[in-house]
Amino acid sequence: MRQIKILLPLIFVCAVLLFSLFFQNVFTRPTKAENPEFWISVDSGELKQVVDFAARNGDQIKLETVAVKNGISIVGASDSQMQKVSSYMHRLRNKCSGFIAHQSKEEALETVDRLFNANTRESLVNYTIDNQSNVNQMLPAVLETNVRQTITDLSAFPNRRYNQPSGTTSAEFIKNEWTALALGRSDISVEYFTHPSTVSPQPSVILTVQGTNAPEEVVVLGAHQDSINTSGQTQPAPGADDDASGVASLTEAIRVLIEKNFHPQKTVKFMAYAAEEVGLRGSKEIALDYRTRNVNVVGVLQLDMTNFKGSTQFDFALVSDFTNAAQNTFVADLIGEYLPNLTVTTTLCNYGCSDHASWTAQNYPSSFPFEATFGQHNHSIHSANDTLSQSGNSADHALKFSKLALAFVGELAKGSIEQNNSNPVRADFDGDGKTDISVFRPETGVWYLNQSSNGFLAITWGISTDKPIPADYDGDGTTDIAIFRGNSDPNLPDIYILRTGDFTFSGASWGVDGDIPTIADYDGDGKADISIYRPAANTWYILNSSDGSVFTHTFGETGDRPIVGDFDGDGKADLNLLRNENQWLTLKSSDNYSTVEEKVFGLSGDVPVPADFDGDGIDNIAVFRPQNGTWYYLRTDDNISFVQFGSDQDVPVTGDYDGDGISDYAVFRPSNGVWYILRSSNASFQIEGFGLETDKPLPFAYQPGS
Repeated sequence: MRQIKILLPLIFVCAVLLFSLFFQNVFTRPTKAENPEFWISVDSGELKQVVDFAARNGDQIKLETVAVKNGISIVGASDSQMQKVSSYMHRLRNKCSGFIAHQSKEEALETVDRLFNANTRESLVNYTIDNQSNVNQMLPAVLETNVRQTITDLSAFPNRRYNQPSGTTSAEFIKNEWTALALGRSDISVEYFTHPSTVSPQPSVILTVQGTNAPEEVVVLGAHQDSINTSGQTQPAPGADDDASGVASLTEAIRVLIEKNFHPQKTVKFMAYAAEEVGLRGSKEIALDYRTRNVNVVGVLQLDMTNFKGSTQFDFALVSDFTNAAQNTFVADLIGEYLPNLTVTTTLCNYGCSDHASWTAQNYPSSFPFEATFGQHNHSIHSANDTLSQSGNSADHALKFSKLALAFVGELAKGSIEQNNSNPVRADFDGDGKTDISVFRPETGVWYLNQSSNGFLAITWGISTDKPIPADYDGDGTTDIAIFRGNSDPNLPDIYILRTGDFTFSGASWGVDGDIPTIADYDGDGKADISIYRPAANTWYILNSSDGSVFTHTFGETGDRPIVGDFDGDGKADLNLLRNENQWLTLKSSDNYSTVEEKVFGLSGDVPVPADFDGDGIDNIAVFRPQNGTWYYLRTDDNISFVQFGSDQDVPVTGDYDGDGISDYAVFRPSNGVWYILRSSNASFQIEGFGLETDKPLPFAYQPGS
């Protein structure tokens, strides 16, 4: 009895302790479902299909649903569970993640509420299509080779997964590419949108074009940069279609906007989102940030998978769920107006299938044109087989989306193409936008300027053996007086510049005997860059005025003649050569000097006179033929225009003498010192005596070797 009496209190104490521990565990410690690594919102039916399919295949995905709203389950999940959901979602539904990731249960519930309460039928802007004069100039400039190259470059990364090192370096690649395209445009900036490490180590990339008239209104075009292989985090994931193609379509649209010098009235933002494949994380955070700051986003276009033409009958499939109906109609109308030979239909992608949903959740109007109807799209995504070969090693389909993006910007942001500053008016010494009649007299070293606004001016600058190289070296809009005196002494200048704005002097040691000066604006900053072509090495040496960097490029053969001109209209001079008197070879700056373009134009004895004869901001390949006094130029449509103006003894001195943005036909006749000018603005003639027989007319000095 004594033993029993002693044990009873001990049993009671143990029971109390056990009950206390149980009570604490159940009621005070959070359950795993209440404090998971992630929260996701996912279509309930699709989630059940995923879980059941996994179970039938011996894979138990243990998920606890804490709430269901509008057919969407709120689920707590670990990273590994989330990866399994993504993998099975791809296998069963052939879609991207199919869910949205959240930082908290409350955020998940709020997102579902926002998505289903968004007024997707509301027209938030007045959609009009009336900017054809500008949009139609941009669409022909889109190049399949550029789109294909970007897809190839992005596919070359091992993968672009959000939490892998190559996901970070691929983001850096995109930022560098976009930054290079924007060089010389002060209204364009490129920056990272850095996410918390718990959201994505990979940053998103945003290029912003500041609006001219309504900068507070914002147009967004996006694509996701990350890729995924559902077989494993470190497995190869080229993601050529999903979604290197979308980034490539946007990149080419950016290039053309800049090349054509398009300035939108509204601010335009191009975005490469991080971490789309794991729950739309990058775009969700950006859209939430914009809503929190009350940014006035008037329209969003999402390009996710643009290069697999799975629907034989249709070129575009507009996603109709979780998008804005009014804007979708606008996008369809854009296709009808600007791409009339292409076809469009509608399709459904259900919950959380791409980044457009992030913007819809914040009640911003979004549209999602897709490569095909769902089910007919690329089935090789999320694997090592998502390569360009799935699209026949071509980017023809993605090219259509670049054009649609340009039309979307041109008509929603509005705006206009402005004349490039890369081709400033030649020999404009008083800055009035008109070429001045002017000569350099070698025997005295005197520059004689008959300025169209400021009258006569004579300045001594140079000696008889100097080569005049007038150009706007400081970007003030007036042509500076300058000469090239090549020498091999590194302590002596080769170039002497007298700035006409303030008549200050500068010199530069840049060249040796035998070099040919090729002065032009190669970096697009509105200033002429000091540059030479060295025939002995067939090499170009360019000192960029924008940042002081040196660019060298070997391009040429013995006997080639360097030519100055901007033949792609991107605001930067290209590397050009004339070979055998009629072979025009060009390495375009817009193509990163990667591919030689050749045109055969002219005859032996022709004088090269490239200039913008049609006012489109692009230099034309052109010659003056002394034997018959005729000018010939090659239009951008490869047709030839010609005008008879001059004689066999004349020197061609084309320039914009009337300030209308178009180069005029003009000649200087040394035999009588008379200038003959045919004005493009009204077809009138200007005849003026100015100069002697031995004078060098300065508008002609713009071509090397003249």
